[in-house]
Amino acid sequence: MIKSLLLISYDELKRIFQTKAIVSVMFVGIFLYFFFYPQPYLHEAIRDVPIAVIDQDNTNYSRELVRQIDANKSVKIDLHIADLQTAQRLIEERKIYGVVLIPYRFQQHILEGKTSPVSYYGDASYILIYSNVATAINTVASNFGAKISISRKIAQGVDPAVATNNVSPFSTQLISLFNPQSGYATYIIPAAFVLILYQTLLIGSMLCSLFSKNSDVELAFIHKANYSATSSALLLLSGKLLTYSILYIIYFIIYTVFANYWYDLPRLSHLFTSLWFIIPFIFSTALLGKVFSHFVHTVSDVFCVIIPTSMLIFFVTGLSWPRELMPSLFHIIGYIFPAVPAITGSVKINQMGANFAEFSQQYWHLWLLTVIYFGMAFILENRHIQKMRMTKIKENS
Repeated sequence: MIKSLLLISYDELKRIFQTKAIVSVMFVGIFLYFFFYPQPYLHEAIRDVPIAVIDQDNTNYSRELVRQIDANKSVKIDLHIADLQTAQRLIEERKIYGVVLIPYRFQQHILEGKTSPVSYYGDASYILIYSNVATAINTVASNFGAKISISRKIAQGVDPAVATNNVSPFSTQLISLFNPQSGYATYIIPAAFVLILYQTLLIGSMLCSLFSKNSDVELAFIHKANYSATSSALLLLSGKLLTYSILYIIYFIIYTVFANYWYDLPRLSHLFTSLWFIIPFIFSTALLGKVFSHFVHTVSDVFCVIIPTSMLIFFVTGLSWPRELMPSLFHIIGYIFPAVPAITGSVKINQMGANFAEFSQQYWHLWLLTVIYFGMAFILENRHIQKMRMTKIKENS
């Protein structure tokens, strides 16, 4: 039995590395994704976003505000322009991403104790850039106003310490938990890597089933007289799962351990905990591929079925949009695909240092999917073997 299991496993491994379509997904694709997918996100902190200034006041106060905005690390003032029409044209040409408008009588209103609003017009089609620049300008403007208020109170004879406390009674310190750089790469790459493992394993499992139909090793087990159809189906599924487990444990270590050091991403878990969690993910994904393989007939069918679902799956995880705001249908979809609990649980473990109680829901969810998909794959494989044996009996008779 063990020898048969190893023979099936070896045959599946050989098929993976000898079939161009499969090796391009389960080997070449894995390493191409590893090196090229994170590249656009490596400079994840937004710095020196070019903006323009319309200084209609042109006084000491307005020039000081402009200097403080330009000193902020998120913003770089590239141009001083005269009107909003010019600003609109420059934004449309992507030469700048926004414009700060300092109104007439800015200094006069401040000296009179009146408010003088500073306006920011930004290109909100790039939401990350827009929010960072808007936050930076709002912070600078708030600090600028606070300093003026403190100076006014001191000029009125208020003790400097009291004036400062009245304007800023408490100070805030922002600490970015689990994302120290507050960047997009730290946030998105670990989750995307799990999705890549899911997608390549699912496609690879389906392709292996398509290309194994003429395999001498599998045909020998299917028609072996001393094995029942049930035993043959169990052996074939178990042997293939052994191959995928060995291969994807290696890939998982590369993607969640080596990648974190390579791309300087935070990692807070022990390797054993990560591997313990990923085993049911590998099983359930590979078995789901075996189930799907009984309903597709060509290589193009495989890609047409799987590729369009990737973005949907990533959306359902709740990383790009809160799950609480999604309709119930999307929650149901999340219960079906192993990638959803795998991404959620893996991020909890590797990036947030979660203990078992905090990721147990995703862990048992994956084992439940493993049991369900194993049962489905076993029934379909058993039926296929019985059909093949009946066909051979008819041909011999």
